[in-house]
Amino acid sequence: MLVLRFTSLMCVLLAVAGCRSGMSAQSTPKAVTAKTAVASKADIARINQVVYDDEEPAGAEELSPPQATGDAESSPLPELGEGDAELVPPPAPTAPPSLEELTQSVRLFFPVIQEAVAARTIASGETLAAWGAFDHKLEGNSTSQPLDFYQNYWHGLGLKRDTYWGGQTFAGYRVGRGLFEPWYLERETNKGGEFKAGFIAPLAKDRTIDLNRAELWRAELERGRVEPEIRALVLLSVRDATAAYWEWVAAAATHEVAKGVLQLGLDRTQFLERQVELGEKASIDLTDNRRIIVSRQASLVDARRKLEQSAVKLSLYLRDELGRPVVMPIEAATAEFPPALGPEAWGESADVVMAQANRPELEELRFVRSQFEVALRQATNEMLPDIDAGLLVAQDVGEPTSSKRDKSEFELEASVLLSVPLERRKAQGKARQLRGKLAQVRAKTQFAADKIAAESQAAHAALVAAAERVAQTSEGLQLAVQMQTAERRLYELGQSTLFNLNLREQQAAEAGLARVGALFDYHVAMANYAAALGVGSSVDLTPLTPPTGVGADGSGLENPSAVAP
Repeated sequence: MLVLRFTSLMCVLLAVAGCRSGMSAQSTPKAVTAKTAVASKADIARINQVVYDDEEPAGAEELSPPQATGDAESSPLPELGEGDAELVPPPAPTAPPSLEELTQSVRLFFPVIQEAVAARTIASGETLAAWGAFDHKLEGNSTSQPLDFYQNYWHGLGLKRDTYWGGQTFAGYRVGRGLFEPWYLERETNKGGEFKAGFIAPLAKDRTIDLNRAELWRAELERGRVEPEIRALVLLSVRDATAAYWEWVAAAATHEVAKGVLQLGLDRTQFLERQVELGEKASIDLTDNRRIIVSRQASLVDARRKLEQSAVKLSLYLRDELGRPVVMPIEAATAEFPPALGPEAWGESADVVMAQANRPELEELRFVRSQFEVALRQATNEMLPDIDAGLLVAQDVGEPTSSKRDKSEFELEASVLLSVPLERRKAQGKARQLRGKLAQVRAKTQFAADKIAAESQAAHAALVAAAERVAQTSEGLQLAVQMQTAERRLYELGQSTLFNLNLREQQAAEAGLARVGALFDYHVAMANYAAALGVGSSVDLTPLTPPTGVGADGSGLENPSAVAP
């Protein structure tokens, strides 16, 4: 009698769902040291089939994992370039990317982040434009009056500049020659012309702040405000990319499970044909097995569709050096879930203080509040009386134009200018508006802090629950494997039916898929928790309490992959 040797499909499920990742860097937090047990590629290939002879299958060498190209968190955000990517398809990748490589791709090439980075250029341009209020201004005039009783001309050239302290400086040269009207004699100069210089200094309004400085300070604060805005978008994009990545890994694991369970039916065909020929099994078992195969082939087609769709979704975030989306082929879908830590690894509560310190929303609101405070200072400044002190010095040079030599003396002129708006309703109304906006910002800041605390607590609860679910589905998978093994032995002894065996295989496959789903939820929960804490990615997430006394997947097993019957 032939010796029937069966290696369970469920070892595949444990391998694809719980083994260590083929990536170069684990998503396991770096601060935790946990025992991990992995199945080699040879084990995965061997446990995908039922072997009905005595020959051991040949082992396969384990593939070398790809190396990460760099620390995604420390990678600088790019400035926008001028060139466009070439419209040629990127080469098909042959190895799955690591989570670090995906994060780096998102930070460097994701168009949504590049759009946000462009805000730096906009804010920089606003600041440069605000500094333009303090540029030197060259002014000139030229007037000739050749046809009149009073024939004359006068020309002038000057330079003036608004100062950073609210005043104005000026200097210039003018010359006036000819016969001037008696009421315009100030236009006349000595033959060499007149040089003059002076300044105007504010004594009340515009002394500590004016319109130019208010606009400059607002623009400089805007440059600071866009940075937390960019960081918030990076956190959101990395979180979404991580979820898309684990969705692709889960789809690949589901595809492998569908292939494995189909292979069980295909391998059983030859065994049943021999058993029917020997009279050990009824021919109806062949028909039933064919029905099982057709059903599992349809499931494999659906699993392949989901894998291809998840690869397309992942390509929005995974890009090459030219920024082109990279669609991972089915052959490259070999990435696996890293081990899951137990619930106690994440502590009893979320780190709310860390979340409120790291999240960029509160920092952005601080910049917004500072902008409104600058605007309020300017509105208050508008209520002050406009009192300016001026000083002018002038000196004519050259031959005097009159015998009185009234243009030849050194001239010094001091003045005080006063202007007061009586009602000041415009400034008062502006100040009232800004006080209301500041009250809004204070309320918004309080709500943002409360929301960050709530989000971090909710994300922590989801992560702990997902870790518990991984442990529970791991136990459920072990029980399903035990039941399948017992049913297989009964079937070999002729004490069970193919219907019952198929039912046990389906239950075991469903248990394996449930564990894949639990691992997917766990790693997505890690990404959500990292984003809630303001951490760059789940790779950089450090648990609050190191795990003790559990297996690498949180199942309590020292070797969670060793569940073979």
